[in-house]
Amino acid sequence: MNSSPQHGWFAGLRHVLWWVLAVVALILGYLLFYPVPLHPYAWMPPLNPGTAGPRFKPTQDFAKAVPLAATLVETRFASAGKPENFGPEDVAISPGDRQLYAGLGDGSIVRVDPESGDASVYANTGGRPLGVSFDASGDNLYVADARRGLLVVDMKAAVPKPKILANTVDGEPVRFADNLDVAPDGKVYFSAPTRTHTLEQITLDVFESRPTGRLLRYDPATGMADTLLDNLFYANGVAVSQDGTFVLVAEFLAFRISRYWISGPNAGSHDVFIDGLPGYPDNITTTPDGTFLVGLSLERIALLDKLRPMPWAVKVLYRLQPVLGQKPRCPGYVLELTPYATVKRFIATEARDTQVTGATVLRSKGGKDTDVFMGSLVVHAVRRMRLAPVTSQRKSE
Repeated sequence: MNSSPQHGWFAGLRHVLWWVLAVVALILGYLLFYPVPLHPYAWMPPLNPGTAGPRFKPTQDFAKAVPLAATLVETRFASAGKPENFGPEDVAISPGDRQLYAGLGDGSIVRVDPESGDASVYANTGGRPLGVSFDASGDNLYVADARRGLLVVDMKAAVPKPKILANTVDGEPVRFADNLDVAPDGKVYFSAPTRTHTLEQITLDVFESRPTGRLLRYDPATGMADTLLDNLFYANGVAVSQDGTFVLVAEFLAFRISRYWISGPNAGSHDVFIDGLPGYPDNITTTPDGTFLVGLSLERIALLDKLRPMPWAVKVLYRLQPVLGQKPRCPGYVLELTPYATVKRFIATEARDTQVTGATVLRSKGGKDTDVFMGSLVVHAVRRMRLAPVTSQRKSE
C-alpha cells in the first residue's frame, strides 16, 4: 500500500527535526563540555561605577596628546613580525639626563628625548621588558622582564648590558615579572602576576581570574628576594609612597589596588587602598607631588563580571569567543590618586585602542608646566600631553 502524502510529509518533518536536535545537541555539547585550558575562579566582582558618574568623572581628554618615537617603534614592530602587545608598556624618566626610557616587544629598551621625540635603542634585555624604574641616583635602571625576571642595567657602563637579579623567589620560579618601583632605601618592589600563564596568554588570565599573583621585594645589599604578598588577583602595577612607608600593588583582575605597609605601626600588614575601579588597573607611578598615576588598560567586560560566580558559564563564554569575534575595548584611562586614595584627576577618552598601561610626569625645568608621558601595549608610541590644572579634588567614595 502506498503511503499517503500526509504520512510522507510527517516523515520528512521528523527527519528534519532529528537533524536539528542533533545539531543543537552538538552545539550544547561543545559549549558545555569541550575542553578549554582554563579553570575559572568563582567570585563576585564589585559593581562597575562607570566613567559617567561623580566618582570617576573625566577631568581632561586626550585631544592634545603628541606621539613620540613612533617611527622607531613602528620600524622595530615590523622587523619583529608585528607581534601583539609590542608597544612601550611603561615609561621611566632618568634623574640624570631627564630622558625617557621604555621597553618594546623585541627586547629593546629605547631612549626618547621628551621634547624632540628623537629616539634610539639603548639596550636589549633578550626578553620582553615591561616595567622600568630608576634608583634615586639614576645609576641603575631596574627592569621587570616578562621572560627573564628582575633585571638591572648599569647606566655608567660603556656598553649597557642587562643583568639578571632575581628569576626565582623563595624557591619558586617567577613566571614573569611585570612592574616595579624602587623605595627610598634602595630596595626594589616588583610584581609576579600569575603562576600559570605567560604575557602572551593574558586572555586566559582574564577569563580564569584566579588569584595566584605575588608582590616581591629585592634587596640590593644582600642580593636576596622575598615574598611580601601572595594570592593576588594578577599582581600588576607597583609604586612606593614618597615617604617610603607603604607600597601599592594593582590587582588587575579584581579592579582594586592593595597597600602593603613597609614601616610604621601597621608594618607587615596590608589593606585595600581603593576598590571598584571602572577598568583593569595596570602600572602605577609615584609623582614628584606624592600622588599616584594609574593606567586602566582595559575596559571592564560587563557580561564576564556577571558570570564570575559561575565558572561553567565563564567557560561557555570562552568557547563562544571564536564565534563572537569581539576584542576587549582598550580606551585611554589615567587616574591620579592622592596618598589618601581620593581621585585628583581622571584623564580619559572612550576611543578604541587608545590604551594607557602606565604614565609618568616630568616638570619643565622652570617648574611651571607638567607633562605626562604615557605607555601602552597597543599604541606604538610614547604619548606626551600637558596636564591641565585641577581646580578641586574629588573624594573617591
